[in-house]
Amino acid sequence: MTTKESIYHHAIELFSKHGYHQLGMRDLAKSVGIKASSIYNHYKSKEDILLDICNELLDGMKKHIYPLYKNQSLNPRLFFTTISLETNKFFETPKMQQLTKLLIPLQYEIPRLKEIILNEFIYKPRTAYSYYFNQLMQQGKMKKTDAMLAAKIYHSFFIYHFHEKFLTNEPNNFLLTYEELFKSHIDFFMNYFEIS
Repeated sequence: MTTKESIYHHAIELFSKHGYHQLGMRDLAKSVGIKASSIYNHYKSKEDILLDICNELLDGMKKHIYPLYKNQSLNPRLFFTTISLETNKFFETPKMQQLTKLLIPLQYEIPRLKEIILNEFIYKPRTAYSYYFNQLMQQGKMKKTDAMLAAKIYHSFFIYHFHEKFLTNEPNNFLLTYEELFKSHIDFFMNYFEIS
């Protein structure tokens, strides 16, 4: 393991245990066993480390979640259900729980992190759903409506539950306990918009 990798892994553990704001670069250098000034050869700031942590989360999403949106050959119910359940499983893995528990509260304090999370968690899925709904409407498989509004209505339900997870006293496996409710949301949405 390189020094930079060691700093990165120690940062995740220490930020998760003690809090991002409670630790300085000097503390991280000490935990790795290097001089305080040496840490700046690898990271310019704590924020840069945090953005690397965010990039690990995004890499996981690109590998496990984004491809699900491209599988539009599935019938709509299976398309929605697969995205919903596989996304839940992804975010409930121990590593992703650790990363999101660290990152989500900090999105309100760090502008660069806020911009990334807004884009990846809100704008990209919403745009993908809007495109999908437009396709369904053109094929006569969905009631004509505003595709972006439909995307917001559909996706907001999942965003709500994702954020609720971090406000509960028992966040671990929170999303998995609501899978039947998520399926009911899919049914309700499909019935309302007459998706076949």
